Order: sequence, then structure tokens, then C-alpha cells
Amino acid sequence: MAIGAAASAAILWVCAHGHGLPPYTPELRDSLWEMAKHEASKSSTSGSSSHVCGYGTWGDSGQLNQWDQGFSPCWPSTLNAAATWDVELMARWSVEMAREFGEPNRGQLGPGVNVARYAWNGRLAEYMSGEDPFLGAKMIEAQVSAGRKVNNPAVQVVKHWIPNTIEKDRNGMTEVVDERTLFEVYYPPFQAAVDAGVSAVMCSYNLVNCTSGMCSS
Repeated sequence: MAIGAAASAAILWVCAHGHGLPPYTPELRDSLWEMAKHEASKSSTSGSSSHVCGYGTWGDSGQLNQWDQGFSPCWPSTLNAAATWDVELMARWSVEMAREFGEPNRGQLGPGVNVARYAWNGRLAEYMSGEDPFLGAKMIEAQVSAGRKVNNPAVQVVKHWIPNTIEKDRNGMTEVVDERTLFEVYYPPFQAAVDAGVSAVMCSYNLVNCTSGMCSS
């Protein structure tokens, strides 16, 4: 079901019929989820539905299954889900995407957990950590654990190891980070993903302390 897009529509409905965005509570979460399920149940699976994407990413964060473009739900970004600080919501989000990617045997080029260090990184919406590695660790634990429980779960690849903080010249730059900062800031979300059972780890494109982080090296 295209719950992701319908959830966005439900939030807009709440804003339009109230006085702006209400405080986030578990009760509001459950209400919006039920509204989204109701709307998604009325949508078709054709490319003309307002709840599907005809183009977009390749599922970095599960946002779009590019191999089934025109039939793949438009999901809220990873950072949208993580910004709720709600691990139950993250788990629900993960289960729906795990079904979408797993049933047609599609791999998922995500989840992304890079810690945000550069505001102009245009891919920050893919990464669930925001600026907080503790948040990222808790969210990735919920995301991976839930996603592994569905029938025929999709292969998940946590990325990018490590620290891929900017896209510009990512193949030619080096990140200089001391060891303590790596362990305290950059590593925790990846450790949590591995502990939760993530399928694989995608290496970064950049160098780290002048040492290649690329898998082929």
C-alpha cells in the first residue's frame, strides 16, 4: 500500500483543519497512520495514481523502487521519519518498505546513516542520523530489526562507511577525522546497524585520513 504518500496527505489534512501542525504524540501518530491506510486502500496500482512515483531515486533510503517506476509509492524521506524521534513509527515505515522491496526481490541501496556535518550536502534527507549519532543508532536499530522480520525481506545496505559528509568531489576528497571522533560520532549508527543484522555495508567514495574507504581498494 502507498502509505507513505497517503501519510503526507493525512498530515496536510490535519494542518488544513486545525491551526497549523499539532504537537506530535503517539495518539496523533496512530491516527495519521490509520488515515493513511484508508487513503492508500482507495488508490490504484497504476502509474496514474497520485500515490506512486514515476521517477526518483533508486531506493537509497527506500524512497523509491526504481525498478518498478510508476508503481512504487512515494515515501517520506528517511530524515522525515527519524525527525519524529519515534522508533515505533520508524519500524512501521521500515516494514512497509521491506515488503515493497522484498516481494519483487529488489535490493535496497540503504539505509543511510551518515551524520550531518555539512548543511549543503544535498543528500541529507536520505540519512536518519541528522546531527545526532545516538538518534541515528536508535533509529537504524528499529529500522533494520523491523525490516528483517517480514517474509522475504529485502537486502539492506547501510551506507556510507565512513564519513561521507558531502557529495561534491566525493571521489577526490579526503576527510580528516581523529580516531576518538570517529568512534564517538561517526561509528555508532553503523555499529547499531550491524548489531541489528543489516545485510551489508556500502563503503564511502571519499578517502578517510588519506586512506581509501572504497571497497575495491
